Amino acid sequence: MTLFKKISLVFFTTLFLISCENEPYDLFSNLQKIDSDSSLFNSIKTISTNDDKTEPVCVIFIYPFNVYTFDDNSEVVGSRIINNNVEFVSLLGQTEEINGAIGLSYPITSTLEDGSTLSIDDNAELKETIEACIETEIIGNCNNILEEENCIWTINSLTENKEYNNSLLDFYQDGTGIFYHKGDAYRTSWVSLFIEEKLHINIHLEGQSQSAQDWNFDWEAIITDDDTIEITNQDKKYTIQKKCAVENSCDYVEFRECALEGFDDKAEFTLDGHKECIVSLQENINTDAEVTFFSTYADAEEEQNILDASTYTNTTNPQLVFAKIRNSETNVSKIIRIVLFVEACNNPDAS
Repeated sequence: MTLFKKISLVFFTTLFLISCENEPYDLFSNLQKIDSDSSLFNSIKTISTNDDKTEPVCVIFIYPFNVYTFDDNSEVVGSRIINNNVEFVSLLGQTEEINGAIGLSYPITSTLEDGSTLSIDDNAELKETIEACIETEIIGNCNNILEEENCIWTINSLTENKEYNNSLLDFYQDGTGIFYHKGDAYRTSWVSLFIEEKLHINIHLEGQSQSAQDWNFDWEAIITDDDTIEITNQDKKYTIQKKCAVENSCDYVEFRECALEGFDDKAEFTLDGHKECIVSLQENINTDAEVTFFSTYADAEEEQNILDASTYTNTTNPQLVFAKIRNSETNVSKIIRIVLFVEACNNPDAS
């Protein structure tokens, strides 16, 4: 989860007497005009439409403050004391309707949580501050959506290439994950970031597989809703759809254990204890099937380097292991991949 500081913006304005004749804009040396069709105006509108019922953004306007209005000749035609978000939103809407402009007096100063002082001296700095906060909030929202526990993401193509339809992505809170595709699973790392004012998700599958070559890109991302993200890289375009509380199936088998005392990413897994569950998920496999575990797919194929299924300590977190299931009646076998995941657990005996 991405955390960020809230910045409260206090507008220290100088009182000006507006004469009967409009004063030219350049007479107000510390006043800067913000046109209604500018990106800064839109950013301010985004901040001001936030209310107490939503998650706070990192920039918060502290009322009251004075806002100036301009005519088409960049001349000040009036000023207005703004007392709350409702009044500010109303003024911004009126300004947009007439393609007008507003003006704020600088500097804008704030005291941050660590006691330091922030000073914003012009429109450019205000734009940079607000957009950075909006970007931080969007990235945090993206991370929270992707990292939601007990949820996985199904892939569907928006082009003619259907190779990865119904493949799965599982994102973990430490920036790692698992990519599942047609019986194979790949350790994955990911990060969400802003590039040129656009949200991106950088995905990296370990290894040199074809899947890695097809997915190891910086994907431009659009959050359609809390359950759907659209990702694009050149001619590749997919939606990833969130599914939560998914039962273990042939496409998704994951076992979790609490970390050992003194370790963050090590746990003991009793793989034998999961055999009945693993067998129950398979089709055309008798209930007394033989199940053995291996650290690589190649070892499973050759049936070498069998893991100790009574007490196995993982080597990475998460870790892929492979279970070979042999039907005792037909001697036919199949290999499935299992994800072992270590999570922090509260110790009830801890003081």
